[in-house]
Amino acid sequence: MEAVMDKIPKSLHENLSKNLINIVLSAENRNAVPSELAKRVIYLWRQDQLASPTGIQTMLEAASLADTNATCDCLEELGLKEVAILLKNIQ
Repeated sequence: MEAVMDKIPKSLHENLSKNLINIVLSAENRNAVPSELAKRVIYLWRQDQLASPTGIQTMLEAASLADTNATCDCLEELGLKEVAILLKNIQ
């Protein structure tokens, strides 16, 4: 996942975190995100850290579990096609 994180500019963290949280919250499979990961997301949200590198990494993990295609589409829309390809390869 570090290879993925290295490719994401900090200037996109805020928009990316908002898009990823929308993917997680609108996922059809409510059980796709394990409870420990969901707790980590909630903790980071409470600390206002979803746009931090740790928050982005956590949200990428959660969103890719919830809906890999939507996550990759989101990344591509932000001009992060290389990141989307790396994420697909990790899955």
